[in-house]
Amino acid sequence: MFLILDALAAGEGRRLSSLDVIGAGPRAVAGVLEMFDLDYGVMRVEDFLRGGAKGFDILLVSAMSMDEPAVLRAAKRFRGIKVIGGPITSDPRVVSRLGFNLGIWGEGERALEELLRRGLAEGKVPLDLKDLPNVIRSDGTIIGRANLSPDEYRRFRPSVEAIRFYSSIPHYSSGRVYVEVVRSCSNFNRPKIEASEEMCGLCGACYGVDLRKRLVCPQGIPPGCGYCSIPSLYGPPKSRDRGSILEEIRGLVEIGVRRVVLSGADFLEYGREELASGPLTHPSEPGPNARAIEDLLEGIKSISEDHLLFFEVENVKPCLVNEEIAMILGKYLKGTPIHVGVETGDPGHADLIGRPCGPEEALRAIKLLREVGLRPYAYFIHSLPGQTDRVVKRTLRAMERAFEYGAEKITVYRFRPLPGTAFQGYKVSPDKGSKIISRKAIELNRRRKEELVGSTIRVIVAPSAGRGIYAYPLAGGPVVKLRVGRRFRPGMVLEVRVTKVISDRLVEGAPIERRSS
Repeated sequence: MFLILDALAAGEGRRLSSLDVIGAGPRAVAGVLEMFDLDYGVMRVEDFLRGGAKGFDILLVSAMSMDEPAVLRAAKRFRGIKVIGGPITSDPRVVSRLGFNLGIWGEGERALEELLRRGLAEGKVPLDLKDLPNVIRSDGTIIGRANLSPDEYRRFRPSVEAIRFYSSIPHYSSGRVYVEVVRSCSNFNRPKIEASEEMCGLCGACYGVDLRKRLVCPQGIPPGCGYCSIPSLYGPPKSRDRGSILEEIRGLVEIGVRRVVLSGADFLEYGREELASGPLTHPSEPGPNARAIEDLLEGIKSISEDHLLFFEVENVKPCLVNEEIAMILGKYLKGTPIHVGVETGDPGHADLIGRPCGPEEALRAIKLLREVGLRPYAYFIHSLPGQTDRVVKRTLRAMERAFEYGAEKITVYRFRPLPGTAFQGYKVSPDKGSKIISRKAIELNRRRKEELVGSTIRVIVAPSAGRGIYAYPLAGGPVVKLRVGRRFRPGMVLEVRVTKVISDRLVEGAPIERRSS
């Protein structure tokens, strides 16, 4: 029997943030197992490390690079065949380093399907691995690398039933369940900080719109922003068909899911490949497919009106946000969060790190999205290669402008060099400027939270997590610590009045009305 271990964002073995997130990866793995009518279970790595699991012969782990400590602990405890996949295997050496029998690089559906056909379904480590791309041997060597074609991608369906296994924290009845609608990113620019100016002048691919020419860099620089491995792992973007997405969401809400996030590196990539004359390797040419986007949102809106479903999109690339798209998003997603990457406030720095658009485009997108009723979250990264005092100064100003334009939250990440990226060999060196950027985000976020005091919001009760009772705003926002003297059933929907700000991430709320769940 197979055990799918969800280690995504577990780090050392305990998630410290996004405790209500249920990622799409483990359900994609379960979908492949269901094609073979195989029995399986799904566990969070935290639950496995706490209590173990019996009756499982084969372990399938989904993890990110940051999760290596938790995965190592889990691998040592499991006796049986072990296979690892997800972004963590962008460094193929992790397979041997953590003691796994096999690994899967990049897109895993077809590779897992073939492994099952070649013996894994019968509990055997397949010996015949020739002509099987994306499989990593136990010694860390990779056989070959390939991306799914759009048709292959659409052939695989994520499991709906697997969501039932999320019955602790996060619980499927209160968690944000991610539904993948489009995979990968079209930013095939390269970070110029890594490039030879002379060779770039001779090539010119990153400056043009020849989609096939943009696939390959003569200097061997991975595509995309220097800190991101998505384009190199998954290739040009490809979208799922509308019918399969709607079918998946209907199945989830029938089980009891209340919150869905339409996920993808950029939601506005959805359907763009239909407009392109080649592989979708340009971040803004052609523009967004407004018809496909509206058709999808209209279908999901219809489901939400028939059920108690709250949905939002995840990320949007600023260079694809125009007035038409903003109006469509405002029509179907008014009042929901939407994430916009700014990363740096210096346009020259943005170009150096491979950004597909500059800070002015990002700030314009934030302003436009706020004007149509969405609640933008602005993302920044400190300690990136090329960060100077001038970059810090301009980034601080960009953060303030994002706040002035209505950004509901300023999220700052510390740069982390990831395997498979242009910046994988860089060292992180937070300096005084990095600390100032972090403090500015805390200050702005606390000011925004103060604006919530006295307001009424709808929340969904989370499972108990030690001391205190917590809830998540249905339309997004800070976690709410409930000021109550009794417990509520997870998944219950309440109205609360925000009474005070506890931190830049947490507010206190008092229930004022109980709603049917």
